Amino acid sequence: MRSIRSGLRLAALMFAVVMLSSCSFYSFTVDSLIRPPKLTGKNALIEQAFENAVGADVFLISPISGDYRTAFTTFDVDADGVDETLVFYAKKESPNEAHLHLLKYDGENWYSGGDITGNGSEVYSVAFYNFDQQASYEVAVCWTVSDTRRNKTLSLYRVADTQEQSELIPLSVTQLYDYLILDFDSDGQPELMYLMDNSSDPEQPFKVNMIKMDRSDEAFHFVCELPLHQSVNLPVHISYDFRFQRYTLYIDCLNTDSSYMTEILYYDTDNAVFARIQNEQGIDLSELTVRNTQVYCADIDNDKLIEVPTQQVWEGASVLFPETDTALPMYVTAFYKRQEQELVSKNNTYFYAPEGYFRFCADPFLESYFAVYDAAQTTLFVYARDEDQQPVFSLKYVPLAEKEAAFYVEIDEPAISQFTEQYIKSLAEIL
Repeated sequence: MRSIRSGLRLAALMFAVVMLSSCSFYSFTVDSLIRPPKLTGKNALIEQAFENAVGADVFLISPISGDYRTAFTTFDVDADGVDETLVFYAKKESPNEAHLHLLKYDGENWYSGGDITGNGSEVYSVAFYNFDQQASYEVAVCWTVSDTRRNKTLSLYRVADTQEQSELIPLSVTQLYDYLILDFDSDGQPELMYLMDNSSDPEQPFKVNMIKMDRSDEAFHFVCELPLHQSVNLPVHISYDFRFQRYTLYIDCLNTDSSYMTEILYYDTDNAVFARIQNEQGIDLSELTVRNTQVYCADIDNDKLIEVPTQQVWEGASVLFPETDTALPMYVTAFYKRQEQELVSKNNTYFYAPEGYFRFCADPFLESYFAVYDAAQTTLFVYARDEDQQPVFSLKYVPLAEKEAAFYVEIDEPAISQFTEQYIKSLAEIL
């Protein structure tokens, strides 16, 4: 026997077991609502101006996603060469009501430029866009409620250039599940695409909508919409890439039968609509992506193009739960890249972990071997498809610390073919 050892996070291990057993779960990172240490210099003046405006009986709220994740966010929103400061907070007497406060600088002092009550108890994200391609930016704040983060409210604001009114001017409020802001029609002016809950219509429970700002009236107007498949129970993840001179959307969805699929859509600039992609046989590419476990689209080879997962049962393979005397099928995942109207296989099969995708085995290996994962022993036993029912090798997961584990690959030397030995070496290098 010989052993090959490599570290892996325990979180990845636990996720792997769930993936192999066709179970699924969601996980979210929750940022604490804290007040930072006292600041100094310019930052101290900002903090003092904020406290003078709203009082001290408040606590700060940090956005939980996006590029800006601090309660105090500075950005030159009105493009006058001087940064404004946006502060997210809640009053202790009403902790479930988030606020946005604007602080401006007149060259000598910081002063309050307005305060707006948000549409939730948390700030999911804040970002800055130029929807009308004028000098100033719009502020996009995505609000959410802590126990229903799938339901979000996107509020768009503009900062006025006058002190005679509240300088935070609301532009639009949109209820949504998720959104992207991209220049879909390549005219230099970005559009807002968002996923909309349309549950009042059971035939079309979710829609993809697009709106665009009209420069003439500085207001957002409807552009187009497209219903998702009727089988979609919940859209859970959006990816996109740019190829063939257009954007393609990949919307990973949980279906009503607990399976997953990816809606593959593109923006048709000639007709100003979202459309589905069909192959030469007239089949919607989305229908070819149905799978049993929660594996999302991703750029797994870092070429800036999205790969789409598909799954099949690994014949003869299973996940055993001795305590309950149950067994579930084991699935393997292959990733496909879209080429024009087809999904083209990358001829590799993958195993998913939170930190990324790891090569699991090549297709010939699946034909010659099968595996059994014993949940009680936390060991994956690999067997050759012959009459000998002794495992060729095993992968045992051994916890080392709170967030770490180790792989011990025990190999039966006489049973190793040249192909298997090369596979084991490759697997060990990746892990």
